[in-house]
Amino acid sequence: MQKLPYIMTAHRPNPITQLRIQRYYEQPLNERIRVFLRLETLFRQFEHHLAQDSDWSHQVAVDSLIELINFTNRSDIKLETLKELERQHARLQRLVQRPQIDQQQLSSLLKNIEARIDELKTSKGQLGQELQHIELLASVRQKSSVPGCICSFDLPAIMFWHNQPTDTRRQHLQQWFEPFRILDLAIQLILEVLRSSTEVSDEIANNGFFQQAMNTNQAVQLLRIATPDSSECYPEISAGKHRFSVRFMINKNPANRPEQCQQDIHFKLGMCAF
Repeated sequence: MQKLPYIMTAHRPNPITQLRIQRYYEQPLNERIRVFLRLETLFRQFEHHLAQDSDWSHQVAVDSLIELINFTNRSDIKLETLKELERQHARLQRLVQRPQIDQQQLSSLLKNIEARIDELKTSKGQLGQELQHIELLASVRQKSSVPGCICSFDLPAIMFWHNQPTDTRRQHLQQWFEPFRILDLAIQLILEVLRSSTEVSDEIANNGFFQQAMNTNQAVQLLRIATPDSSECYPEISAGKHRFSVRFMINKNPANRPEQCQQDIHFKLGMCAF
C-alpha cells in the first residue's frame, strides 16, 4: 500500500515531529538522496556561519561556497533536482481527490513544487557558474589545495577582505550565495516531502543489533533512526538492496575504538519511501 505524506494527511499530525527525541541519524539508499543530504549540510553550514560576526566564521562561509562551486561543477545537480521534483509532483498529483488527504495542503504543496521547478528551468546554465569569475573566490579556490590552511602571506586579498566591516562581508556572502538559493529551496522541499512520507515505528535492537528485510514493493530512499538525547549509544546503519541492519555503538572516549552496545536499545525507525 502506498504511503501518504503525513504533512498532507487530514487531521493526522506528523509523528516524527511529536517525538521528544533530539538525535536523528539518516542513511540515504541511493546516490541522488546522498547528494541532496550533502548539499543540505553545506547550505545549513553556510547559513549558520553567515549569521555570525567573526571573520573566522565568515571564512568558513567562504569555504562552504567553494565546496558548493566544486560540488556543482562535478555533476549536473540542477538536472537531478528537477527530476526528483517532477517525480514527487507526479506522485502527489495522483493523490488529488483522495478523502483522507488534506486537499488544501496538497494544493499548496503542489504549487510550491511547481514554483521550484519553474525557478530551476528558467535559470540559465550551470548553477553558480558566475561565481567562478569573482576574483577573490577564484583565488581562494586555487589556494585551497595548499596543505594546511590559507594564510595572509598566501593571499593578502583575503586578509584585506576580513578587515572589512562585518556588514560588508555579510553582504558579499549573501550576494555570492544567491545563485544557489533556488537549489537550496528546492532541496529543502524535496527532503521535507521525503522525510514526511513515513510512519514511525518503535523498535528494539537486541544486544545493540537490529536487522530488517526491505519491502520490495516500496522504493525506500532514506532510513531515519531517532534516539533519546540522553542515549549513550549511536547507530551505524548498513543497507543493501534486500535488507538493512543497525548496530548501536558506544564510545565514551573518542581516542578508543567504539564497541557494540550489549544492552537492548529502544529507538524509532522511519523508512521514507515516497
